[in-house]
Amino acid sequence: MRDYKNVTVPGSYRTRVLRTNVKRAQTDCGPRRGPSGLMTALVRIMTVVLVSGGCYLVWTGYQWAAHSETFQVEGVDVTGARHLSKDELQNIAGAFTGQSIFKISLDEAVLRARALPWVRDVRLYRRLPNRISMTVSERTPAAVLDSGRGRYLIDEEGVVIVREVVSDAQTLPTIAIGNCRAQPGHAVDSGALTEAFALLTEIAHRGGWRAADVTIRANSAETLAVVYGGHEFRVGNGNYGEKLRRLGEILSDVQRRGLTIAYVDLRAERQAAVMVRAKAGR
Repeated sequence: MRDYKNVTVPGSYRTRVLRTNVKRAQTDCGPRRGPSGLMTALVRIMTVVLVSGGCYLVWTGYQWAAHSETFQVEGVDVTGARHLSKDELQNIAGAFTGQSIFKISLDEAVLRARALPWVRDVRLYRRLPNRISMTVSERTPAAVLDSGRGRYLIDEEGVVIVREVVSDAQTLPTIAIGNCRAQPGHAVDSGALTEAFALLTEIAHRGGWRAADVTIRANSAETLAVVYGGHEFRVGNGNYGEKLRRLGEILSDVQRRGLTIAYVDLRAERQAAVMVRAKAGR
């Protein structure tokens, strides 16, 4: 038998395409079947009916709740109001009583409350079925403003609260600003007021001063002065901690020598001018 294992095949008999190409044929199985036009129309009609019915039920429920006695406001629960009078509270929330809790305007009541000088902020909430909660944040008096025309309580932001009330002012320091316009509910228009509060903060931090006896003259930041115990200490603007430290050393030295001072000027850096009162007969 002849062995064909080593027989060479001529090149003309060989195929030149060695890779088999496979193409994907997509067969259409026929048109897809979907809902008929009548079925689509019925679904749309049912959707419109359900949505309309739901809206009607919601509107009917709202109308019932708005006119039901169950949801008529019976009262207002107030917290945080210590200085507001009964008439002022009545002005803020008195119109709520007897009204539907869903129809009252809380925003209008907030505006009325914030117009009062004592009120810093106020929060109003509905409490179903028939109560309103009002939380008042009042201003805290920080000093007495002496405007030259009257004395007023002011908070740490410089907002004028009311004319001086003895019970609230007996432990507060005084800030004196000549010809200053003071209008309750409005901030004092003075650039030196911020520096005066910064000086008062440093005085309170150091201790040893009776706040009610402290008066800060604050016509301008450059002429800032402390009046205490019948003496005037001219401090000027800034570096209050260092200036008060030097003042303490000066007062200790003056006391040791038995001298009486008229004023101390601390405005110059790293030095001080001391005016000593002459003794009687000298």
